Amino acid sequence: MKLSPVKLALIIIIVFAGIQLPAQNYLFTDYVYQSNIKFPEVYKTGSDQTNNIIELNSNQKLIFQFDDWDNDLKNYSYQVIHCNPDWTVSDLIHMQYMRGFESYNITESHFAQNVTQLYTHYQFTFPNEFMSPTMSGNFIMKVFETNDPEKIAFTRRFMVVESVLSFTEAKIRYSSRVDLRNTHQELYFTINTDNIICQDYVNDFKVNIIQNNRWDNAIYGLTPQYILNGEVKFNYTNGESSFAAGNQYRYIDIKTLRLIAEPIVDIRIEQGKYHIRIRDEVLRNFKNYQFRQDINGRFTVYNQDGFTNTIDPDYATLYFTLPNNESYKGKDVYMIGEMSYGTLVDQYKLNYDSYRDVYWLSVPFKQGYYNYMYSVKDPKTGKGDVTPIEGSYSECENDYTIMVYVRRPGDITHKLIGVRYLNSLVDR
Repeated sequence: MKLSPVKLALIIIIVFAGIQLPAQNYLFTDYVYQSNIKFPEVYKTGSDQTNNIIELNSNQKLIFQFDDWDNDLKNYSYQVIHCNPDWTVSDLIHMQYMRGFESYNITESHFAQNVTQLYTHYQFTFPNEFMSPTMSGNFIMKVFETNDPEKIAFTRRFMVVESVLSFTEAKIRYSSRVDLRNTHQELYFTINTDNIICQDYVNDFKVNIIQNNRWDNAIYGLTPQYILNGEVKFNYTNGESSFAAGNQYRYIDIKTLRLIAEPIVDIRIEQGKYHIRIRDEVLRNFKNYQFRQDINGRFTVYNQDGFTNTIDPDYATLYFTLPNNESYKGKDVYMIGEMSYGTLVDQYKLNYDSYRDVYWLSVPFKQGYYNYMYSVKDPKTGKGDVTPIEGSYSECENDYTIMVYVRRPGDITHKLIGVRYLNSLVDR
């Protein structure tokens, strides 16, 4: 049968629509691509203090929200991208991991009110009736301008878990290595594998661990140390599952801009915008450990003088100064916390002033309460280390998340089939 040119063209389009071009093998991260986009958040509905992990086929939902300083009304859309356990993009196409549309428009937006920094606030929930995951694993939410898909606004990580396996034991202890005992915390755990089949525990069974939702020092691809009948053990004693314990987080409280409270030393309005100077920072790597309640790097947006937490909070530029020291001289220093997505991002990279011999940072913050620390980037590994500035004390209180990925026979990719949360004070 001879096909007309029109029908032939349609067939070609349909065939190539089902083919995904080879993806670049790069690391997907939380990142803001446009300077007008501020504070993209992701958390479970109910509280902004929750994490970005939801159960597959449950009623749990994530809220994604962000501000656009252009203060106009744009059309934004979102798309979900599947990633491997190491956060490289996978080869799966949309229909293999998602139900519904490949992308969808963001329909909820509001203009800020009673603020000095004008902005438009956008938000949406996921999963929803238009898009929902059909498998567990790592995902990136990509938000972009609808009329220009190449103009990405930001990307944020989130995870979907199907709780198939259970932990027989999961604890935190002082490091087994004598040289790390006073500075590090070590995780050891046993996983029950009765409900899964795994033929290759070296390649198909992987564990990631994060501390306080930080990705700059995450442990990736940890494999079982012992494989027994019905369980696998992770009981490493040479630092493989250890983290520098760090210190309690520093804090900033700018829920109100009408009062000056520690560590703020000055609040002023210049050219119609708020500017806040923070007391000069001090090094904490030589002091004895002191417990102080914190929220382990998280933050909450809040204006105690307003009516809502979406369009009432204002913005202020904050100014920080950190003394130089031989332990990190000439290295890259970053402010890190949930506001920096737990990663080392350029927006929160400190500048060095050779004349004053100090590091400094000026960066906009939205009204609220914040935890933060300073992390030094290792030029070889790219990982962050808070020890040179904050110190590291094995007694420190930290949250840990253990994520278990398994590729079972017949699976097209690794799936996230178990998550365990630990706290260094509770689970010793």
